[in-house]
Amino acid sequence: MQPWLAESPAYLERWIDEQQVDRSSLERVLNGLDIVLQGKVLEHTSGGQEPNIFVPGLSEIAWWDNERFPWIADVEAATEEIAAEFENLGGLVSKRIVSNPTELADEGRWSAHYLYHTAKSYPKNLEACPKTVKVLAPIPGALGCGMTYFSVLDPGTHIAAHTGFTNAHLRCHLGLVTPKGARIRVSDETREWHRGKAFVFDDSYEHEVWNDSGEGRAVLLFDIWHPDLTEIEIRAISHLMEVSRKLIYRSFWSKEFVAR
Repeated sequence: MQPWLAESPAYLERWIDEQQVDRSSLERVLNGLDIVLQGKVLEHTSGGQEPNIFVPGLSEIAWWDNERFPWIADVEAATEEIAAEFENLGGLVSKRIVSNPTELADEGRWSAHYLYHTAKSYPKNLEACPKTVKVLAPIPGALGCGMTYFSVLDPGTHIAAHTGFTNAHLRCHLGLVTPKGARIRVSDETREWHRGKAFVFDDSYEHEVWNDSGEGRAVLLFDIWHPDLTEIEIRAISHLMEVSRKLIYRSFWSKEFVAR
């Protein structure tokens, strides 16, 4: 369990008071924090999900049907424009930020051109990708609820099995550069990417990624809000994510100071 989680309930209670929110409307979020702090998430899930921020009662589906998301057709239709902006950022060949946590790439390299990282924006990249931003703007959470970036796997890369930050998000991938031999496993099902095709999965399930090809693999990756969440739950979770980022940064810099 992340150390900052112990402080999260107090921050959320303060936010509830400041915003004058009906506490009963956040019962699932509050219960979820309590479950996480007790280390009992696995007792409340059926698919091995173990997120840091957990909301009980949400639909548990590892791979979601595209028909649930009418906006997928618009994302797929914009593939060439999105791919062109990826190339303008440098595509597979330019310097990129090595994705965090980097230890997940136990072979090869996993890197990214970020638009958002844990809801923190990268303004220069956003300005360089107006068509991508326009396509994502109508999608609930796609611009800023979590991660939005061009994800690149070098040849021979393996991303170790892991679970995502929260079950309050789902994750979408749009295939851009999709060599044969690149694939992703979510729960007990493995799929390959195809250029111009998107799929949605719940990354709070265990997932693992391979690029066994001799070429780079690239997708547009973005998080969306779980469709079962209410508006007030989304506001509360957004606040918790902002708090978590600040507490994590505070912990990081305090350790750096001590180390020096």
